[in-house]
Amino acid sequence: MQRHPGCAVDWQLRPPEAGVEAVRRLLLAALDDCHGPDCDRLRWRLHTAERAQELWLLRDQIFQTVTHQHCLELARERIDALLCAVGSVLPGGQKEA
Repeated sequence: MQRHPGCAVDWQLRPPEAGVEAVRRLLLAALDDCHGPDCDRLRWRLHTAERAQELWLLRDQIFQTVTHQHCLELARERIDALLCAVGSVLPGGQKEA
């Protein structure tokens, strides 16, 4: 690995874990009709997460955002759909937490 002069951080590019991009797309789709600065921040966090577990831990914030911009019933529907879809994408045990 090469270090750049004056850079105290070692950066490594790694391929994403299995299922990460599929989970990312599912979670971002749940926010398709949500807008505003808080939603933009949440999308940024979804885009920058490197592991499936990081993405999975953001589901509560997705729930809160959809509830705030729409309604509790729609938020529940979307999270329930995510539970089913993510369970089929992630290898066993990765969505623990």
